[in-house]
Amino acid sequence: MQRQILYNESQIGDDKVKSAKTVLTKLNSDVNINTYKDYIDEGSIVKYLEEIDYDFIVDCSDNFKTKFLVNKIAVEHNIQCVIAGIKDFYGQIMTIKPRNSACYQCVFSPIDTPPDEGPLPVIGVTPGILGTLEALEVLKTTLGLPNLENKILMVNLIDLRFNIIDIVRNEKCICSQ
Repeated sequence: MQRQILYNESQIGDDKVKSAKTVLTKLNSDVNINTYKDYIDEGSIVKYLEEIDYDFIVDCSDNFKTKFLVNKIAVEHNIQCVIAGIKDFYGQIMTIKPRNSACYQCVFSPIDTPPDEGPLPVIGVTPGILGTLEALEVLKTTLGLPNLENKILMVNLIDLRFNIIDIVRNEKCICSQ
């Protein structure tokens, strides 16, 4: 999600998790916000899933390894999921409904992804736009409206082009097991 609006110069040196909770609580004090200062790996993500019954996972990570992990966990635990990825002025987003739609791994192969060389370059508005689209996908999916299941939305912010590509579930993928 767009996180640049959460922080300002007065918070330099502060814990980002606590700062984010403070800002978000001021926006809506009726919302209960749980914060976790942790790296996501198979152990931690399963631990959080066991704490609360989740309806949706929204991936906002900045690396392929985490996106594949989120996808795997969503499929294994039958939890709907939205995954977005960005680089510079470009992005893509898809909605995954386990047992019904193609998943992230149907589109992107873990074998063919480049090695993790650190975070990709980001232009501040790009995560804001893709994060807003992810929130929209959660709302549409929850309300039973048409969404990006079995589709991937490709976003080109240089030319302001949005293209939807139909995707097909791979019968050899983890989501087809």
